[in-house]
Amino acid sequence: MAEYIADLTLSPEAEAVMAAGKAIWRQFFAIKDERKVRDDLRLNRPDVGWYQVRNAIKARNASGSAPPVDFSDFDEAYRDLGNKIRPQVYEFGFLRTDLPPIVATAEAPESGLAEAA
Repeated sequence: MAEYIADLTLSPEAEAVMAAGKAIWRQFFAIKDERKVRDDLRLNRPDVGWYQVRNAIKARNASGSAPPVDFSDFDEAYRDLGNKIRPQVYEFGFLRTDLPPIVATAEAPESGLAEAA
């Protein structure tokens, strides 16, 4: 992914998400997590992703085993980027607006989803 985005021009909103994410990533690698957290989240694998990083840091924050990490800059940047691209999801046809909404129902337990009436 790093090679793929290296030559792209990102919007200011995407750059803000990247910058905030990189700051959190650096904080994640600055401290080694407790064995239980490493095992539970499989942090010793080479393909550790954002889910694992975020949850490991949340575990650190909750235990007080490391200086707390603040996600507010990332959350704000991510929200701003989402607000920018949300209309484009429909504009560029990633999602169609002519389909009925899908809702979770008890009648469709195998998928958990059914068309709205």
